[in-house]
Amino acid sequence: MLIRRFLQNRKWIAINTIGLSIAFAVTIIVYSFVRQELSYDCFHSKSEDIYRITLESNTGLTSWHPARVSGNWTMQLPEDYPEIVDIARLFPFRKAIITIGNKKFYSHKAYQTDSSFFKVFDFDLLSGSKETVFAYPHQAAITKSLALKYFGSVDVIGKEIEVLHQRESQSKAYTIKAVMEDFPANSHFHADLLCSIEDPKKQNEWAYTYLLLEPGASGKNLQTNIQSKWDRNAREGTTTPTIHIQALRDIHLYSHKTREMEQNGNITTVFLLLGGALIVLLIAILNYSNLNYVQFLTELKNLKIRMINGASRFDLSQRTIAEAFTQALIAIVIGTILVWDFEFLTGFSFPVQLKTFDVLILASAFLLLIGTIAIVPLFTKKLSKTLSATPARGAKKFVVSLVFQFMLSIVAITSTLVLQKQIDFINNHHPGAQDSCYVIMPKNTWEAVQQYETFKEKILSHPSILEVSSALEEPGGDILDNFRFEMEGVDDTDKPTINIFTCDSNFFSFFNIEALAGTVNFGETPSIQWENNAMYLNSLRRQKATDSKKYKELEAKVTGYREKYLLNRSALKLLGIPNPKDAIGKRFRLNFNQPELFPEGEIIGVVDDFHYTNLFREEKPLAIVSKKMFNSNFLVRIDKKQKSEALAAIKKEWDKINPNYPFQYEFITDSYQKVYANEYNEMKALSLFAVLSVILSALGMYALASYSIQHKIKEIGIRKANGGSIGDILLMLNGEFLKWVGIAFVIACPIAWSLMNNWLNNFAYRTPIGWELFLFSGAIATGIAILTVSWQTWKAANQDPVEALKYE
Repeated sequence: MLIRRFLQNRKWIAINTIGLSIAFAVTIIVYSFVRQELSYDCFHSKSEDIYRITLESNTGLTSWHPARVSGNWTMQLPEDYPEIVDIARLFPFRKAIITIGNKKFYSHKAYQTDSSFFKVFDFDLLSGSKETVFAYPHQAAITKSLALKYFGSVDVIGKEIEVLHQRESQSKAYTIKAVMEDFPANSHFHADLLCSIEDPKKQNEWAYTYLLLEPGASGKNLQTNIQSKWDRNAREGTTTPTIHIQALRDIHLYSHKTREMEQNGNITTVFLLLGGALIVLLIAILNYSNLNYVQFLTELKNLKIRMINGASRFDLSQRTIAEAFTQALIAIVIGTILVWDFEFLTGFSFPVQLKTFDVLILASAFLLLIGTIAIVPLFTKKLSKTLSATPARGAKKFVVSLVFQFMLSIVAITSTLVLQKQIDFINNHHPGAQDSCYVIMPKNTWEAVQQYETFKEKILSHPSILEVSSALEEPGGDILDNFRFEMEGVDDTDKPTINIFTCDSNFFSFFNIEALAGTVNFGETPSIQWENNAMYLNSLRRQKATDSKKYKELEAKVTGYREKYLLNRSALKLLGIPNPKDAIGKRFRLNFNQPELFPEGEIIGVVDDFHYTNLFREEKPLAIVSKKMFNSNFLVRIDKKQKSEALAAIKKEWDKINPNYPFQYEFITDSYQKVYANEYNEMKALSLFAVLSVILSALGMYALASYSIQHKIKEIGIRKANGGSIGDILLMLNGEFLKWVGIAFVIACPIAWSLMNNWLNNFAYRTPIGWELFLFSGAIATGIAILTVSWQTWKAANQDPVEALKYE
């Protein structure tokens, strides 16, 4: 009986099943994503009492807020504030080089930490003692994955490894005292290697610092108390940094400071995906509700006959629920298969992580929803036993739902277009972001930087290498170092600071960046040996060894050089200089703690804000100078037609010059994509949801158009018999549906504009939301409506009028 009914209504059943399958799959995927995002760091038993402390500094007219703090002042906090139970710091090795036996590899996940680490955090150990693992210097804990990969076993207690900090020249040996389980995916940081600190009291480098408070203690109150004390003790005329104490559970979704341990998620992404999934789900449910009511009207006479024969509404609902549950179960099975193959079908790398219990709960809720919708007409419509009494037919009663569906689709389409336009805007504003000929060798070691000039000379001898340069930061990174300065004609009463960006002398020609005034050509600049001599000279001066022979020898080599500086447009704004030409030739000096390394000089050029960093924050005012020892990021422009030859040549020369360090590279396109990973994922997801919403809306319109036209056959026959043309009839039938799409468009535009305007506020630099995006979205919706309805209207318009007039 059920199979026969399904076959009789196969068109409606197929449309419903497709829609419900997609809706269930999207529900599972987004539920899994949101559940994962909201669970970050909740696995720690004391997660509600763990906070991270950071400082927001305002120096002059610039400010910065890194995710870490410097100095060992935080170790005094537990003594001053009794609600602090413990403190744990993580000092990054940055891009560490780890040596195990004869194997060497880079790691961005190596840290030194305090002995209290496992008192604050609940990461599991496979072997070793949490109480003693970091109690003494030169002890280490490694993860299970690292042990298996490089030792082939987790039985590694007592074995040694060597770790070299990126900015140091001498590695340190550590004895393995513990093996950790791999950190959970929903931890906001992941460590491969943790090492003990030699002397916690003297360790005053940059550290990610976490406070464990007493149960129930308020992080907000602690923040207020520390800030009040600092403000009271501040010297007159000085500005104290702003204390921030952030809950551990808030870091992943709400923290986007500079120098985060890893790239965090974003609550905006969560809301966008929830919104996209809700659009798909609502359209599918509306389609099901509409077609369910169409089926109810089609079978109305049969239902009345059964009621005349004694059937109750409850009896009728049993069969209806059985049919609805069957459809829903089929949709659940198909949807689960789609989820299982989600990565294969869509190319998304997002892993769906759900327990069987979660799927059962979602499936049960889905069945309940579909069953409820199925029986609504039976209990909301007056079913009289008069066979001649029938409700009005046609599609007009579905106007609200159809307008709502297409409104949601237009919002989804417009949002996707804005996302894509902003991504294009980003790529167009970053130097080289769309060109795969730029190779980046990021965060090289101190010794590799010392060999940069030799390395540059060697690889330029290969014809596949076009140009080589270097910079302080990698593309998309943050420029944070800032210093006070002196400049001719600038009043220093406000004591402003300016950010410093160092690069090779050919950096701007490398990226084809031209000067607004003056020149970007630094000309001849000192060698890295000169820079080392300048640092040595400063060291001797601090030691008051100015009468030594070495001091006088170095002084003769270093003094006399006048530095050449460039400024960017934001620096001119800071300095109050409206015309770039007015800055050229002005005397300039950085108040750096190595005076000979940055001697007094003059401004030789001004460049526009070139957006080498990310677009989330406003461009910083920069003083740009050619220095080599700080440029740990090597940039190579290669011949696109000889990509494999170029990479082989770079590796060959690297292995010769830096045999102790592994060769590692990435393309500049990948560098920027890492920075905007959340935005790329949002664009992918919303694009998928937009396509699905359009498909579902088209299926719904197809079904309702078919139903509407079916009940206008006689009217069509009369019009044709009275001389109506096929074109007139097509215009009449299409016009009704296009009117609904037009109404949906008018409603959707302000909603889409408001949503995407708020999203774009995440960027300091953003694309305008042009009217053409809305017109394009409306055109897509209109085109789909025309294609969906026209085929059916054309068939109806071509029908023989005599046959049409016989239709009941």
